[in-house]
Amino acid sequence: MKKGALLPIYGLVGLILAVMLSISTPAKTQTVNSTSSFIYPAQGILSRGFRKYQHEGIDIAGASGTPIYAAAAGKVIKSGWDDWGLGNAITIQHPDGRVTVYGHNRRLLVKLGQQINQGQIIAEMGSTGNSSGPHLHFEIHTNKRTAVDPIAFLPSQNTATVNTTQIATCKGTTLIAGETKNARVKVCQEKGQLFYIGELKQNPNQPVKLPAWSISNSKYRAENGTFSYFVTPEGVEIWRNGRRFRNDIFYTNQS
Repeated sequence: MKKGALLPIYGLVGLILAVMLSISTPAKTQTVNSTSSFIYPAQGILSRGFRKYQHEGIDIAGASGTPIYAAAAGKVIKSGWDDWGLGNAITIQHPDGRVTVYGHNRRLLVKLGQQINQGQIIAEMGSTGNSSGPHLHFEIHTNKRTAVDPIAFLPSQNTATVNTTQIATCKGTTLIAGETKNARVKVCQEKGQLFYIGELKQNPNQPVKLPAWSISNSKYRAENGTFSYFVTPEGVEIWRNGRRFRNDIFYTNQS
């Protein structure tokens, strides 16, 4: 599906890291931190955190081509195109039953069924699928379905830094604004780019802001790799991994 031009929110970060990478020789493996069973899968800026049922992973932004490392040893159970937003993606099954997912890669360097060592380079960072700029979308699942916050399983000391300047507010024209039982939702247009903004009432200090696009008259869509959001003046329909998950009707509509 064709989307509108997406705002390159990672452009400056990518440019800086691209210069750094161009003057250094990338290592073939990442040093393993013995204090944690997982290592960080990439170097860069931690640009988005974990939100249950909204963004079930973390995003690490960097330059296109940045090495992506296996967070732990395991077996590749998926290596290829993901039809639900992650683009070129890899899934690794680990001996303890946990699963890690690596999305939006530019190039995949491992194959289905391959045994992987921790710290092995498995891909190159990219912007494939539903992505607005080069970054890695990284997930950890305790089984094949239950996603958990990766930060809880990663070393406390790392090269990723938190981007505290990205505030999910509408800085342009609000096209749709409604409230459901659990959330407040907006579709906003800023300098020609559409955005979906979702705010859970139980956690209003951490809204989610995603690039969006128009799919018909007064109907908009946004993706984060796991979930799809379809917003109309009547409400928001949420799909999870390609299946309809929930349909929330606005009981207040400010659009």
